[in-house]
Amino acid sequence: MSIPVNPRSNPRAWDGAVNLHDLGGLPLEDGGTTAPGRVWRSGAPEPITPTGWAEALEAGLTTVVDLRNPAEIKQARDRMPGSARPSELVTRSTPTEDPGDPHFLETCGPWLDHPRSYAPNIAMYPHLIGGVFRALADAAGPALVHCAAGRDRTGMITAMLLSLAGVEHEAIAEDYVQAFRGTTHRGGVTYDEEQGAWVQHPGETWTAQQLEVRVRERRAALLSWLAELDPVAYLRYAGLDEGRITALRGRLRTAEPWSGSVLRAARGS
Repeated sequence: MSIPVNPRSNPRAWDGAVNLHDLGGLPLEDGGTTAPGRVWRSGAPEPITPTGWAEALEAGLTTVVDLRNPAEIKQARDRMPGSARPSELVTRSTPTEDPGDPHFLETCGPWLDHPRSYAPNIAMYPHLIGGVFRALADAAGPALVHCAAGRDRTGMITAMLLSLAGVEHEAIAEDYVQAFRGTTHRGGVTYDEEQGAWVQHPGETWTAQQLEVRVRERRAALLSWLAELDPVAYLRYAGLDEGRITALRGRLRTAEPWSGSVLRAARGS
């Protein structure tokens, strides 16, 4: 299947941004493409410069949905204390997991860098995943979703959002692959099964062939998960009302400029 080239944000847009992509321009199953400038995905935003934040505001950004855990956020801000973002932006802290939960560590720990973790992750924490989508639905305008690398937690949430919007599964997989390729893979915090603890990992250096093997297996796992996923049923199970689900679907589909009035109309308020 031939996937149209997605008109992504220019890598130099939002100066300092890491692994930044616009979710617009992806093909919909019923024709057309997703609306650009509504939802972006990225890695941690601390490297974004004041110029970059000004560019984000100019692009219409209103809300930042942060999928990291509190300890990750503190660590990132300690390393980059001058990374304050504009006061106009609303930030929602909505972690997707409990890193101290033994069940999570046993089940998802070995697969943190892989879509194989998505199904058990969302099954364990519907209240957390529901909080993410509630934050997105209630955003007053365009939103940025991010974790640390902008790859798997972000990939899980954006894949669910794109599936809800009716994006072709192959295109969702390609979006994930693009983000995976945009990650440096140079290390970070990972769960060590033998030590039973979170540790700093030095990262890996892969040959081009090794990278392609990892891309293929992750793409296949993502497509398998998407084939079983019913995003509407899951979001209902996670506690979202029909108005918010409609608003989320329309966020990437509607041709009208996004505004709070669109959200209020979708929610019948």
